[in-house]
Amino acid sequence: MIVYLVTADHAYTLNRYVQEWAPALIDQIQPVFYEEAPWDWLDLEATYVFSDIERLTPAEMQKATNYAEKLAALGFRILNHPSRAPTRLALQKVLHQAGVNPFRMFPVAEADGLQFPVFLRLANSHQGSIGDLIYSQTELDRRIAGLDRAMAKAEDLVVVEYCDTRSDENRYVKYSAMHVGDKILPRHAMSSEQWMIKTPDIVDDVAIGIEQDFLYNFRQAEAIENIFALAKLDFGRIDFGLQNGEIRVWEINTNPTFMPMKKGLHPDRKEMIDQTNLWLIEALQGLDAGTREPAIWRKVAARHTRKRRSWWLQRKLFRPKRA
Repeated sequence: MIVYLVTADHAYTLNRYVQEWAPALIDQIQPVFYEEAPWDWLDLEATYVFSDIERLTPAEMQKATNYAEKLAALGFRILNHPSRAPTRLALQKVLHQAGVNPFRMFPVAEADGLQFPVFLRLANSHQGSIGDLIYSQTELDRRIAGLDRAMAKAEDLVVVEYCDTRSDENRYVKYSAMHVGDKILPRHAMSSEQWMIKTPDIVDDVAIGIEQDFLYNFRQAEAIENIFALAKLDFGRIDFGLQNGEIRVWEINTNPTFMPMKKGLHPDRKEMIDQTNLWLIEALQGLDAGTREPAIWRKVAARHTRKRRSWWLQRKLFRPKRA
C-alpha cells in the first residue's frame, strides 16, 4: 500500500489521475488528508508519501515531521521527509548557490539589487506569476502597491528574476520530469510563445520533435537526479527550462498534476503521453509496500470517504480554500 498524504483542498491531483489514467492503482494508493490528523490513528505498514509540503502551516509541518519520524522508526518507507524538504524559497537559494540557477528569488521585503526584468508570485502557490514581467524598480513598487491587501501581506509573496530560455525560433519550452522513489521519469516538453507556460499552445512538427527527443532520449536524467538530491526530495515533479543546454529549475511540486486531462490532450501528443503514463504507473507500483490486512485498509478507505464528504461540506459553508 502507498499512503499519499495531501491537503484536503488539493487532493484532486491524485484523485483525477487514478480515476482517469490509472484505475488499476485504486487499491494500491490511499489518499489521506493532513486535516484527518493521521498521526493520531494511522501507523499501518505502507510507503508514506508526504506531498503538498509547501502548503503546510508551521504547526502542520511540525506534526508531519514528528509523524514521519514515528513511521520511520517503525521501519516504513518515507518519501519527502518533512524535516528535510525545503520551502520553495529555500530551494531556489540552494539552486542558486549550487550554480544551477543564475536567477534569484527574494521575499518582497528583502528584494535588493535585483536584475530586471522580474515578476511577482506567491512562492507556495501553483498559479504562476502575478501579472507580467516588470522592468524597473519604479514599476515594481507600483505593482506591489496595486495588489489587494491580502496578497500584499502574504508571507510567501516573492520577487523572482526572469530567466530567458527562448529558442532561436522565439519559443519557450517547459520540460517536466517526475521523481518517484528510485525512478526519474520524463513527463512532457510543452512549447509556447508565452514565457509562463501552463499548457502547450504550439503543437507543430518542431514541438513534437522536441518532446519526442526529451521523452525517449532523456539526456537530462542524471542532472535531474542530482537536483532532487540537492532538494532532498524523493517524490515530485520538477519543471525546468534549458538555457544554452543548461537546466534552469522553475520549481519542484510535491503534489503535482500527474497527467493532463484526456479531454484537452492534442491527438498528436497522445501516443507520447500514454507512454509516459505507463512509465509512471510502473514506478508507482514499485513503491507499493504490499497490501497486508486488506480488510483494515478498506476501513481506512471508508473512513477517508466519510471525512472527505464532511470536509467539503464544511469548506463550502465555513472554510476558505487553502492556496
